[in-house]
Amino acid sequence: MVRSPNHVNGDFRRKQMELNTDNGDTNSTSPLLNEELLQPDFDAVRRLKMERGKERNTASTNLQASSLGRERYIKPLPLDGAKQCYAMVGLPARGKSCIAFKLARYLNWIGVKSKVFNVGMYRRDLVGVNMSSDYYSPENEEGVSSRTKVALHVVDELLRWLKEDPDAGVGILDATNTTRSRRKLMTERCAEQGVQIMFIESVLDMPEIEEKNIREHKIRCPDYQGCDADAAFRDFSARIANYKKAYETLSLDLDRELTFIRVSNITQFHINNVNCNVQSKSAYFLMNLRPHIMSTLYFTRHGESNFNTEGKIGGDAGLSENGKQYAAELGKFVEDNGLSDIPVWTSLMKRTQETGSYLPNTNVMRYKVLNELDAGQCDGMTYQEIEDKYPEEFALRDLDKFNYRYPRGESYHDLCCRLEPIIMDLEKQRSVMVICHQAVLRCVVGYLLDIPVEDMPYIKTPLHTVVKITPTAYGCEREDIKFGVAGAATRRDKQTVESIEQRLLKSGISKVGSTELWDNNGHNE
Repeated sequence: MVRSPNHVNGDFRRKQMELNTDNGDTNSTSPLLNEELLQPDFDAVRRLKMERGKERNTASTNLQASSLGRERYIKPLPLDGAKQCYAMVGLPARGKSCIAFKLARYLNWIGVKSKVFNVGMYRRDLVGVNMSSDYYSPENEEGVSSRTKVALHVVDELLRWLKEDPDAGVGILDATNTTRSRRKLMTERCAEQGVQIMFIESVLDMPEIEEKNIREHKIRCPDYQGCDADAAFRDFSARIANYKKAYETLSLDLDRELTFIRVSNITQFHINNVNCNVQSKSAYFLMNLRPHIMSTLYFTRHGESNFNTEGKIGGDAGLSENGKQYAAELGKFVEDNGLSDIPVWTSLMKRTQETGSYLPNTNVMRYKVLNELDAGQCDGMTYQEIEDKYPEEFALRDLDKFNYRYPRGESYHDLCCRLEPIIMDLEKQRSVMVICHQAVLRCVVGYLLDIPVEDMPYIKTPLHTVVKITPTAYGCEREDIKFGVAGAATRRDKQTVESIEQRLLKSGISKVGSTELWDNNGHNE
């Protein structure tokens, strides 16, 4: 058995933020408080972001053709009107950043484009690192002024993103926002731009989790780079104590006019004035989220099926001889790694249940939602047969694989909607082995690794491989454990518009979308 690490960086700083703490010598800033130090350099940061934006735009390639038909494509979740700002509330080390990035990951996955704006990251770029705990004291007027300026700057950046990006849906302000005066400023700023604001407060009265958060995450941030761990712990604890002096929690009595979700000790919730679809979906997600559970998840496709050997999609075929060999090897892997007691989830399809039957685990659950993507009228055909018989449909799917829906079947977006209950269970589930299918595994791994939906249908999920997902502070890491059992190649690479056009011309089709191969009921004409 060969282990092939394929780690995906879960570091939210590089993935989600447009600013990087490494642009400059972050260790050179003095911890002393002075007027020059506390003046944020907004112009420099804005210039840096503009330069990086130009680089991204230059490198991007648009593979969509406006003349293409979209009769069976589905649209993202509607925003029900105004765009949204979610503002986190709470003391440091209460899991706010973890909640913010997991929530953004979920919203992106269901089709609402979201982005986290972490005020701490901006503060390090604008003001510096190695700020002592005195900087966060409410009695330090210069510190309060500096932190307020940074917070308002980040709110303006968030609102600018919502305004300039037509697809933007939810901007998440990851900050403490511990006072009513600060929250009032946030509310007024958003109201001026016609943006709805919802506050999400995390209250944690669990000292053991607080200490774990500080020691495992906070003292490793750039603020304490090169510092002794115990000294950093004491300083961060003093920072929390300073925040507590001015902390005003959200209250149903005093803040009744605000929209907010208050999460107390992970499992208790107060929800006030939630009034639109996206906010309701967010509340549903938060009620299923257990950020303190950091369990390893194991995923694998079924063993090779007889349809796999023939290149056919869909169906309910049993395992091939290679598939049975892999299932036996998977059973040995489970025993050797002490995984015999964890739950096993399979679909209702014969090939996943047959694979699971080789495992020693007794807690086996079967879920219909884990069934493979429904290929509809193309079920049981090879890709070559689909292209030969329906070249226009084949081209449409290649051009937008995530949104394309098979006639009388499903799209990847449909599959994501179907898998939402599984995602909720995984968020609060301890270790589990999931035996599923190629498209299902792509959607789940795409969610856990926060992979853009347009890339999700092309995630590599080969047969006879265990995908091990390990949670990190703000994301997950992937490791592929490959078995020495031969298996059919079932992945199709992403096609370019040029190659699709060439194939269509060979078939005598000069324009995609010129005819409707199926009527609205999905019947072949």
